[in-house]
Amino acid sequence: MITLALVLATALAGGADADASRRLIAAAARSDAAGVLVLLRNGADPDQGDAGGWTALHQAAETGELKIARLLLQRGASPDLRARARGTALDVAESSGWMELARVLRAAGARGSGKSIGDSVCVRPWSGDGYCAVVLGRDATRFELQLSEVKGCERGCAAEAACSGGKVVGRAGLAVGDKLWVPASCLTHTGVR
Repeated sequence: MITLALVLATALAGGADADASRRLIAAAARSDAAGVLVLLRNGADPDQGDAGGWTALHQAAETGELKIARLLLQRGASPDLRARARGTALDVAESSGWMELARVLRAAGARGSGKSIGDSVCVRPWSGDGYCAVVLGRDATRFELQLSEVKGCERGCAAEAACSGGKVVGRAGLAVGDKLWVPASCLTHTGVR
């Protein structure tokens, strides 16, 4: 019986080739841990991504493949490489709802892109005024924030449906400790220290 692992081993017998990263990402997408292992053993670079920076670890994070993510990390995959459209594998895991996989990535040293759960971000579209907050949660397009500081807005910054939940920021409006969900487009500063 010919297995996918045997076909991959035969294809890679001469060493890693230009299609190895594509095959590695595809194996991760198929939840094919054996295929991922064969490709890695035959020289596939776990950090090689497509033109947008999407790697096999990003793919495992998107589909919640813990076994494949652990395998890639054990074989040297960097947990902080960024894909142009979706950020790091940690960002992908969190926005896809795979919190156990996110914990595995953090344990492997993932720092994320500055807008991962626990990171500080700012929403300051009011001519530089607004607020900073800690990311509590996220989904594919939004962030759950808890305000940690109001910047400017001494007289209150105008209510905005998207970025302030329809409330004034500051004076008698959103204040430190308040929580709200905002679209990703509202984040003006990420990775704030």
